[in-house]
Amino acid sequence: MSMPNKTENQQLSEVVFSWKCHDYVKYQKSVAWYLISFLIIALMVGWAIYTINYLFAVFLVLFYLVVIMYEFKQPELVDCTITNDGIKHGKNFFFYKHIDNFFIIYQDHGIKNLYVDFKNPLRGRLVVDLDGLDVIGIREFLLQFLKEDLEREAEPLSERLRRLLRI
Repeated sequence: MSMPNKTENQQLSEVVFSWKCHDYVKYQKSVAWYLISFLIIALMVGWAIYTINYLFAVFLVLFYLVVIMYEFKQPELVDCTITNDGIKHGKNFFFYKHIDNFFIIYQDHGIKNLYVDFKNPLRGRLVVDLDGLDVIGIREFLLQFLKEDLEREAEPLSERLRRLLRI
């Protein structure tokens, strides 16, 4: 007799909302973006080497390689599910007890995202696209289990920088 694994247990929970979304946002970049970004990184690496900060130079090169690597990878459509036990995004399931709070940014002609902050600050922030969904229904359901950060009325600065830099 085999023990049910963690994924099977999560599927036993009642699915309240379910949809598909991309696992990350991929921004279109022009040839000018590549040229300018390469020049900036080259100058920063040169400066790091000039100031004998080799570790920073290696970090810059690795960062740029990761950004370029994601350019050749298409974002996957992943399953997003909200249950009575937590939120599933792709292969990851997040129990409500590990989530600190949530907030939803909903603009008429723009962003419709669910932002989830975790109790462990090293985990980062989960951003889930809600375009075309019952945002009010999702919010009301999540309020049963999580506190909402009502002070957040705009997209986080980190997301705005990602959009501006197209990374």
